[in-house]
Amino acid sequence: MKLRQKIIVFATVPLVLALCIIAFTVYHHATELSKAQQEVIQPAFRASKQAELKSYVTLARHSIAHLYETGRTDAAAMEEAKAILTRLDYSDDGYFFVYDLKGTLLVHPRRPELIGRNRLEYKDVNGYPTIQSLISRANEGGGYVQYATEKPSTKLPALKLTYVTPLPDWGWVIGTGIYLDDVENALATVDAQVSSNNFDTMRWIGAIAFLGVVVVITSGLVLSIRERHAAQAEEQVRLAGELHDDICQRLVSARLQAETGIIQLTGISEQFTPAQSTFERMAAQLDNILGDIRKIAHERYPDTIGSGLDLAASLCRLAHDMKNAATTIEFTTVGITEDLSGSVHKVLYRVAQGALRNVMEHAAARQAWMRLERSKRGVVLTIRDNGNGFDAGRIDSDPRFGMSLRNMKKRLEEIGGHLKIDSTSSGTTVIATIPLSLLHYLLHYFLPKP
Repeated sequence: MKLRQKIIVFATVPLVLALCIIAFTVYHHATELSKAQQEVIQPAFRASKQAELKSYVTLARHSIAHLYETGRTDAAAMEEAKAILTRLDYSDDGYFFVYDLKGTLLVHPRRPELIGRNRLEYKDVNGYPTIQSLISRANEGGGYVQYATEKPSTKLPALKLTYVTPLPDWGWVIGTGIYLDDVENALATVDAQVSSNNFDTMRWIGAIAFLGVVVVITSGLVLSIRERHAAQAEEQVRLAGELHDDICQRLVSARLQAETGIIQLTGISEQFTPAQSTFERMAAQLDNILGDIRKIAHERYPDTIGSGLDLAASLCRLAHDMKNAATTIEFTTVGITEDLSGSVHKVLYRVAQGALRNVMEHAAARQAWMRLERSKRGVVLTIRDNGNGFDAGRIDSDPRFGMSLRNMKKRLEEIGGHLKIDSTSSGTTVIATIPLSLLHYLLHYFLPKP
């Protein structure tokens, strides 16, 4: 099983199952909590509405207390009280009504056409004797009555909870009520809010599950890419090693044999002169082939950096391979460079490769020095030679000059580094600096290396 498949099976599936169990548990508990809330809220809400009705009736009695409590029983006092109660309402469906003890309707702001009618025998749609119940409850000292009646705002039947209290001196029953569909709507709003909260919770859990799966799958892809890059890099290391350590050595041996043959043919009769020329051409061709193979190995070699090979070791090997009888190269290193990212490895290797190639081909130097230094702030690569130098100003002014140096500068700038060049008649110094930060380590550990 591939690494990516293992990650999906052993990480994604348990994660999804765990989140599903959590979601089910949360939903179950939220539903149970909603039911418990309903059981608590409904009686409490109903009790609060009952207390509210009683307060309204008490307020209505206070509004006519200056007439009723004086002991007046004349028609003028009663008419004035009726007028006050008619004007006293608190919503579209909130009003006060008054019946006498015989069932005659005296006050009803929403149904004025019924005033003066005796409604003692009136029954609601369910056959409940509404007026008789109201009068009976008032005679008991006051209380609550529930029945069905037309709701003024909708003109439709609705359950109504009413509180009535008696005015015995006037033989009145005064009361007010609320429609229970308002209570049910309020409770439904609470229930809808709970359901909405449950849905939001499920949505968040789903989002977390989705993000978790995305993270796991992405991590699997990244690891798969890193694994593939590591395998490719390992293969390139092997090929580069084969080219450099095996084939190159064989070619060197063949060249030495050809040179030995040339030496052995020196000074003998002229009839062997063509053979000597053949050996000389063979040695030259072997030398060219050897140079080409080393160049191919060097070109492939930096791509393997970051797969377990330290940059310092790579640069040391580069210095060893590029030196010749005319120019020696001395390499030194300071600090630990194993944790540098693949991009930093590759860029610094390319800079070193280009700078040393310039030294070998153009500087006519006897000695070159290469130093790799790692500090907390960054990494610095310095290549110095004692050659004849050049005019560094031409790099920017002459597009045909210093192309390799401009490429070095561009490579460094792409990863946040910079290149400094100082050249005189006594030698050239090239300094490549790359500052390091937390972002560098994140890229090194979590992203595939180039």
